[in-house]
Amino acid sequence: MVYFCKNYAEIHRMKSYRKTFFIISILTAFVILSCNEKDNATNRRAQSPDPNLPAMPGKSSDHSWYAFSNGGFVQATLPQNSAIQSMKPWTESIRISAAGTNLDGNGYLLVNHIGALVFEKKENPTIINDKQLLSKSTASNLVFSNGNAFFTLSKNPLFNHSIEDYSTSSEGAFGSVRPYLIRINADNKLLYPCITYGDLELEDDEEIVGSHYDGERWISSIKSEEKDVVTNEDKVNFRYIRWDSLQDFALLSAQTRAGKVVIDECTEDDYLAVNIPADFSTAPERLKTLLSSIPSSFDFTVTLGKIGGTSPSHFAHGSMATPTEAHALMADDWICAVFADGTTYFCGSVGKKIINGGKTVAFRLPKLPKNYFYTDFCISGDIFVVGWEENDFYKTGRSGFLTVNLSELFK
Repeated sequence: MVYFCKNYAEIHRMKSYRKTFFIISILTAFVILSCNEKDNATNRRAQSPDPNLPAMPGKSSDHSWYAFSNGGFVQATLPQNSAIQSMKPWTESIRISAAGTNLDGNGYLLVNHIGALVFEKKENPTIINDKQLLSKSTASNLVFSNGNAFFTLSKNPLFNHSIEDYSTSSEGAFGSVRPYLIRINADNKLLYPCITYGDLELEDDEEIVGSHYDGERWISSIKSEEKDVVTNEDKVNFRYIRWDSLQDFALLSAQTRAGKVVIDECTEDDYLAVNIPADFSTAPERLKTLLSSIPSSFDFTVTLGKIGGTSPSHFAHGSMATPTEAHALMADDWICAVFADGTTYFCGSVGKKIINGGKTVAFRLPKLPKNYFYTDFCISGDIFVVGWEENDFYKTGRSGFLTVNLSELFK
């Protein structure tokens, strides 16, 4: 049986078949587990770094629940009371695939098959969607560049069989018309394709299975399949490229043209260097200080983003075999981390108010039912927004987000 680790969706199986596999919207790790191990992995994900920390009540004036429904979102009393959604592989389900905060303080949730929710320092977000664009691919890789927000579109070969292909262009090049890098324009509430598969010179049978943006260049892993002439079995190949544009991405149009991007071949090791979690001892000091109260025996992984920033960094504390997952986000005046069970660590200020004298505050979000987990988050002004979803192995059912008024919480 295969266990799909969504948080490292952009690290995939290697050509040698000797390394652990990672897959997403963004990479896929799949680890061979027994049926019993599946349940154990779910239990481990629900473990708390501080089990004695009391949880906030399910219902309170300082927070509100929302669930995704009918291509949008509605307020809910509790996650388990929201409308039932059929379980689908996470690449095809409506769920928060990434989140972050821009330099202007606005928070973003990237929602697969819906679009982006933009929180302009208020609880009710602006929804930006394009059904035709988003229904055909998996959305991931929320990043920021020069004040603009971007994400990528890809297809997972294991699960996206039901997703309609783009039609072939007049030149017969499938890749030439298929969008890859998309800009989120919060001002006019539109999504703009700016880099296509054709711009990246991909062949018809090639798929981008993972990308990482360091603020200057992207590095991408490209997968293709061919028949082995000896065994007649499918053979999987990977190649790796670095690419960038000579212009600001926001100035690029969706039209495919030669020379639009600069492309260089690179190696698998180059790609793994920015995607495999580094030892937690190498994490930024602010993150290590924030999580310093967690027992040394507790194993976890943390995905760290920076506001207005590039692709996140990944760190592992202890064993990678049984980690609990966390997301963290760092700004100049605050840093926050959220674990899958809702255990949250915050240090810094909300608005102009320094919380707890600048010392770390730990609190626990409302306890979720079994097989429900907290995911990625953003902070916009004093509004803290964290995703939640219902999981069954690699499938996702109900999903949505929780908003918390930090000014009320930290009174």
